[in-house]
Formats: sequence, C-alpha cells, structure tokens
Amino acid sequence: MLMLSALLFVATLQSPDQSPTSVRVFVFTETAASAARSPDESERVGGVSDMRDALKRKKGITVVDDRTKANVFMEVLGRERREEPPGAFGGKSITRMGDTIIRVRVKSGDEESELKGMGLGTWARAANDAAERFLKWIARREPKRDLPPETAQRGVE
Repeated sequence: MLMLSALLFVATLQSPDQSPTSVRVFVFTETAASAARSPDESERVGGVSDMRDALKRKKGITVVDDRTKANVFMEVLGRERREEPPGAFGGKSITRMGDTIIRVRVKSGDEESELKGMGLGTWARAANDAAERFLKWIARREPKRDLPPETAQRGVE
C-alpha cells in the first residue's frame, strides 16, 4: 500500500518526458571551497555516501549525479554517534553498539522537511532508517485520488 501510494506520488513529480517509475534524488552537503575539511564536514561527506548507497537499494528511487535531473533534493545536515554505555562490569564492549544518527533535509517543490535516521552500531543502519523515513515522507505527500471530495477532506477512505 505504501509503495503504491509512493508510486502514484512519483507520477505527479515527473515531467511529461520522463518515465513515471522513480523519484529522482540528488544527495549533497554543503562543503567549503578550501581543500582542508573540518571533522564536521568530513562526517557530512561520509553521510552523503551512506545515503546514496541506502537510497540506491530502494525500489522507485533513482539517485542522480546531476542536480538539474533531480525532482527531490536531499541535503545531509550531519551525522553523529552517541556513545554506548560501558560494557559489563565497567569494561569496554568489544562490538560497537552505540546509536548512529544521520540528519537530512529533503525538498521537493514547496515541500520541505528535516528527517532523522537512527541505527545501532553502523552508519549503514542509520542511512537505511533515513531512507525508509524518506519513502514515508514521499507517500504522505501523495495527493489522495479516487475519493469523493468530502471523503478526502475528512481523511476517510
């Protein structure tokens, strides 16, 4: 049901000359002109790579390299790692199990939102969670069709 709604929404985002099978997403982050990167900027650049990988695995989503070919823009605002509690008996745990968080801003036309993906241990899990939240964001923006106007206004199907 969610994918059907997302695909219907996708058709409204497409220009007439494009196939209505995918959302075209351009993933980016703001970077400084200098060659030296700050630690925060390096984390954001890593987040772009993580988000691109996660979105490429989602059906109905196309990650594009050219900003002009995109109909949705995703800016990686940051990523952070929350420290895990100490291991048993005050020791250090062997496997990293702290929370990882990726924050993104998505924009399509006049619609804009900030989303957060969270995962346990790895950036890939946080990026996958953010990609799932992105799919839900797309589905919520899909206009209701095939409903009488009075039903659509009340949100009843």
